[in-house]
Amino acid sequence: MVNTTGLAATHMECRDLPESLAVMTELLLFEKLSEKPGEVTLKHPNTHWLLVLHGAGPDAPAKPMHNHWGVRVVSPQEVDRAYDYLVAHKAQYKLGAIGKPTWSHGSYSCYFVEPGTNGWEIECYEAFNRKQATAERFGAVKTAHWDQLLPEERFPGRGYVPQGFTHGTLVSTDLEVSKEFYTKVLNLDVHRFSDNVIYIKHPNTKTFVVCALRQNAPVFSPNFRNTLTVASKDAVQDAYREFTEAGKTLGVSELFELKETGISASFCFRDPGTNCWEISSAN
Repeated sequence: MVNTTGLAATHMECRDLPESLAVMTELLLFEKLSEKPGEVTLKHPNTHWLLVLHGAGPDAPAKPMHNHWGVRVVSPQEVDRAYDYLVAHKAQYKLGAIGKPTWSHGSYSCYFVEPGTNGWEIECYEAFNRKQATAERFGAVKTAHWDQLLPEERFPGRGYVPQGFTHGTLVSTDLEVSKEFYTKVLNLDVHRFSDNVIYIKHPNTKTFVVCALRQNAPVFSPNFRNTLTVASKDAVQDAYREFTEAGKTLGVSELFELKETGISASFCFRDPGTNCWEISSAN
C-alpha cells in the first residue's frame, strides 16, 4: 500500500489557456497561484485542493460530461441565478452547452461546458442535508466543504457564490476492481453511492472524486489526472519501485517515468481502468 498523505491537486486539459482561465476565475471564483508556459495553477479560497490547467492546443480531445468537476453553492436559488448568469454571458466566455438546473444524486445542479470542452457542475445539497440522518453518509462529502461562508462581496454581481471546490469525476469499467485498488493500493476511502457510482476520497478531507461505471472508458493524456501526495521524495521512490516490480499484479495498467528535481519527485500511472494519477512528494 502507498501511504498517501492527501489528494492535493486535480489537472484539467484546455484548448485555449486564457479562455479557460477566464471561466475559472470569473465564473467559478478560482484564484491564480502561479503560472509557467502552458500551465496555470489555481486555488479556490475555501478549498485546499489545487486545480492545474494545462494548455494543449485546439486539437485537445473533447471531454464527455461524465468527466467533470464541481463547485458548491449554499442555496437552490443560487443555482438558478448561476444558470441565468451563464446563459447571459455565454458568448462572452465562449461557453458550450449549458444545462437547465436539475435534481440528481441528492443535488440541485447546473452543468455547463467551458471553452476547452471540460464539463463543470454548480451544485447545491441544501435539501439533502436537511435530512440529518443522511447528511453524514458517504464520508460526509455532501455536507459543507468550508468552515466559513464567503460573503457575496467576495464575488459580486453574479447572484451566486461558489463556496467550495468539491469534486472531480472518473470512470471505471469494473467498480469492484477499482474500489479494491483505491483502498488497498492507494490508501483512499471509498463509499458506495449506487450500483454504478462510488465516491473516492482521502481520509483527511471531504474533497472527493466520483467514479462512475462506463463500458467504454476514454483514454486521455496525463494532462487529465489527480495528484496524491506522499511524505517525502524517498516515499515517491519507494512507491515507484513497488509499481515497477509488482504494478501489474496490483492493478497498475500503465506506468510513466519517474521525474526527480532536487528534493522532490513524482510519477504518473494509470489505475485498473484508464484514469491517470500522479504520486508526488509533499515538499
